[in-house]
Amino acid sequence: MKENYEILKKMEARPAMWTGELSLKSIRTFLDGYSFALQEHKLIKPYEEKKQNFHDWVAEKLGFYESTAGWQNMILAVTLSLNPKTIKWEGYDSQVSKEQHEKSITKFYELLEEFINE
Repeated sequence: MKENYEILKKMEARPAMWTGELSLKSIRTFLDGYSFALQEHKLIKPYEEKKQNFHDWVAEKLGFYESTAGWQNMILAVTLSLNPKTIKWEGYDSQVSKEQHEKSITKFYELLEEFINE
């Protein structure tokens, strides 16, 4: 995530302009494509497991027992006031309002800053 910090800061004010919609899922999809393109053009090395990754850090920070759901789902779930210990992932995000998506993006950027500063 640290290698994507600069692009994420550029996106912060208007993420939907960059991704096509206002959601953490669209930000995650954008980042995955962006990182893939950088790797394909040999501008960055493929991800290396040297440091704690953002998925694991978010899981620990928000009280999830594992990170397999991905940071975007964990942050949205907490924004929706779902319990990390009892969440059922299937269909959890089927009725998310625009305001809830905005709140989850705000939470993402708060967590990102904390992660970067550690």
